[in-house]
Parts: sequence; C-alpha cells; structure tokens
Amino acid sequence: MRFNILSALFVVIFASNLFAQTATIPADAKARTAPFVFSTESKDRGDKVYQANCKSCHGDVGKANYAKLVPIPKDPASPEYQKNTDGEMFYILSNGKGLLMPTFVNTLTEEQRWDVIAYVRSFNKDYTQPPVKAAGESVKTETAKMALGYDLNSKKLWAMVTDSGSGTKKPLSDVTIKLFVKRTFGNLPITQAVTSNLGVAYFDLPADIPGDSLGNILLIARTTGSNNELTSSLTEKLGVVTKPKLLLDQRAWWSVNKMAPIWLILLYLAGIAGIGATVLYILLQLRKIKKLNDSKS
Repeated sequence: MRFNILSALFVVIFASNLFAQTATIPADAKARTAPFVFSTESKDRGDKVYQANCKSCHGDVGKANYAKLVPIPKDPASPEYQKNTDGEMFYILSNGKGLLMPTFVNTLTEEQRWDVIAYVRSFNKDYTQPPVKAAGESVKTETAKMALGYDLNSKKLWAMVTDSGSGTKKPLSDVTIKLFVKRTFGNLPITQAVTSNLGVAYFDLPADIPGDSLGNILLIARTTGSNNELTSSLTEKLGVVTKPKLLLDQRAWWSVNKMAPIWLILLYLAGIAGIGATVLYILLQLRKIKKLNDSKS
C-alpha cells in the first residue's frame, strides 16, 4: 500500500514538473515571426537540418512514425502540432520542451531553426506565413558589421552594429544581441541586450564566470532575428581565476605510467616477477626430467 502511494506521488510530481517545463511560453515569443520569407531554398535547407537533428524522435514528417516515447514526440504535420504559431515552434525548438526535447539554441543557428519551421510548414496546405517582422536592419543587409569590446572606464562590455551599405557608416538600432561564454562543450548563454539609436548595446556580466588560470574568458556576441546572423568574439580577463585539476597530474588508474599509484606499480612488478619465476621453475623442472631420461638411457 505504501509503495503504491509513493509511486502515485512520484507520478504526480513528475507530471507537474513536466507540465511546468512545457506550459509557459511568453506572449512575445508566441507572436514572433520569421525574419525572412519562407522559400523553396529555406524549405530544402530545413529538410536537411530536420533529417540530421529531429527525425530520430519525430520520424518522417507526415508519416506518423515517430519514436514511441512518453510524452509522444508527435508528427510535425499533425493538426495538433501545426496549430502552434511560428513563434511557439521557434521557442520550443530553441529552448527545448520537457525532459526529452533538447535545446538547439547553441547547436543550430537562428536561420537553421527557422529553416526547420519552413520545412515543417510545407506539409500544411492551409498555412499562410505571417508578415515578416525583422528585429533590425542588419537582418536585410550583407554589409552590416558588429564589433565587440570592453570599456575599461565604465567596466562594461559593449557591442556595436553598423551598416555601410550606402557608402557611409550608420548605426543600426533595435538589434537584439545575445551574449555567450565559450565552454568546453558549447556556448553558455549569459545575457542579451538591444542596440540603442547609436547602434550600441551594453551588457552586464555576472561576477562569477569561471575563467582560465589567468581569468580569461572567450565572449561571443550573436545577433538574433536574422538570416544574416552577425557574430563577434572577444577574449578578456573578466572571469574568476580557475586552476583546473589535470587528471594526468595525479596518481590514478587512468593516468600515465609514471603517475600510476605506487601500490599498483609494485603489484604489476610483483606479477611480472612471479610469472618470470614460474617460467624459470618450469624450465628447470624440464631440464631435470631430461637429465633423468639421459641417465636411464
């Protein structure tokens, strides 16, 4: 009886936790639209991204051969899936959903995520793409550039977005920029900011970001809402000095021979000596047997 109650309680907690992770999508995220018009080219690109990253769970679009998981991944062509707005699809694709749907914000570019949505929408004959609302002029131009720097006086990290397409450099306002810190297995999102009328965005960095042995961290700024994504990087001593423990610097099973545990080295040598002694003993016995045979003959 007690086991049944505990099991039921676990299921309730698990379900409520799962619901909490999937139920809340911000209103502005739901209303978000693609920064470019879906085309045959974007659909084809999305097809390739889908096959490489989504098919293993969602199966072939339109064939309902998705993986038998709990919760069910759903077929992207199903009415239940297609009723989501483009913004909802983009939010879930970027931030994940529940315990099974991973986040792709650090593994797929923004353009690739929108391309996947273009591909999925191509299976809905009733779909009409909402009007494109770009986050900034940098979305439309190939001549936009972004610079990333650090102001020693104000101790602020800044990013500037400009465009020189008309022959003169002009700042681009209302461009959303996300800031990441390079980690071993990907880019860690830190914060984001929007450029002002001067084309500049300032970032407030946490004070506890681990750096290397000198405190250096690699910062990466990336624009959002763009199929012409701008990226800039900068290395600064803005992190906490961290001296990593190298596994090969300590005596352990997995270390190099000279750093193996002393007792393990002694045990190994004793084993080799034991094997050698055994072989020598067998050879001596064989020699003795041979001598006995020679004496009898």
